[in-house]
This record gives sequence, structure tokens and C-alpha cells, in this order.
Amino acid sequence: MEIVQFKNWKFEVDKTLTIETYSNIVTSGAESCLCNDCKNYIENRQNVFPDEIKKLFLNLGIDFNKEVEVLSYQILPNGLHHIAGWFHFKGKISDGKDCKNDIENEVFQIELTNIGNNFSIGFCEQSSLTFFKNKDRLIQVEFEAYIPWVIDKKLENL
Repeated sequence: MEIVQFKNWKFEVDKTLTIETYSNIVTSGAESCLCNDCKNYIENRQNVFPDEIKKLFLNLGIDFNKEVEVLSYQILPNGLHHIAGWFHFKGKISDGKDCKNDIENEVFQIELTNIGNNFSIGFCEQSSLTFFKNKDRLIQVEFEAYIPWVIDKKLENL
């Protein structure tokens, strides 16, 4: 296990297993979807993640081109699209806030930390739709971003 520090978090990471798992993924969540929101995300993907997040993903063993899932929430008045998604890595949160706040009866709220104006991130012990075969000691990396529409504008409202 390696120790990775990021802002107020410290993680124990099985980087080797995480890299191995991502290397076996052929199609990301967005690439397996045919909707226009996912197509737009794929076209934006290189610009969605700030450099410090790309560096964090490298340290965790995550391939940011292989997200598990991407969701589209809304189009803001300024034209940006509010999206969210997640990744996983093998390990544990040693120090820092778990972003998943249980409310009651399996209802929860996710509280993310802003990284710049258009990106937020958080970490929790969760294994939703994971690529990992063994779900023990998985950390789910939640993110939200605001991205422009860059594919054919006619497809935006389809």
C-alpha cells in the first residue's frame, strides 16, 4: 500500500491493483452510452479535470479516461452543463472527510469540495457500478463539473 496525500485527505492506496484494473477496461461508462450528453462529455474529457486532479488520479492509479459513470443534471443560464460522475480506487481513507452523509433509510447526500470554479470532488466508501471484481476496500471518487457544449449544437436538446 502506498500513502497518497491530497489536500485534507490521506489515502492508503493499492496503486498496482488499481492500475491493473483500469488497464483491463476497454470501454468507459460514457463511451458505452449513446446519449448526446455522454458524447459531449467525451469531447470535453481532457479539459474537465484540473491539472491537480489529473496528478491525483495518476498517484491513485486511476485512468481519468475510464470513468464508471457520468450523469447530466442541467443546463445553466450561462450555457454550461452541470455533470457528475465517479471512479474507484482500491484502498481506504486514512484521514479526511467522507463525502457521503447518510440521512436515513438508505437516503444520503454527497458533499463535495470545490477545486476551482467549475470542478468539485469528494471521496467515500462506496462501490456503485464498479469495474473492480472485489468490492472490498473500494473508495469511490465522486466529481461534479460544469462543462461547455462542444458537439453539434443541434444535438444539445435531443
